[in-house]
Amino acid sequence: MILEKLISMICEEFGFSEDEVDGSAPLYEFINDDAELEELFLSLESEFETEFAEEIDTGISVSELADMIEESIG
Repeated sequence: MILEKLISMICEEFGFSEDEVDGSAPLYEFINDDAELEELFLSLESEFETEFAEEIDTGISVSELADMIEESIG
């Protein structure tokens, strides 16, 4: 569920189709700069009512980020 929502959010915010976003792909394939990364995290924190304790590197995969979200919301 979280992975699917995350993929949907990436598609909506950055103009990709769901066919283009794969859970194993690193975030840097979809995010061009720090401003876009910050935009994504603000959206994620709002959507999932959580905060990220650490800075996230764009080298992590979409599914790894989904796992982090899942851990943070319990």
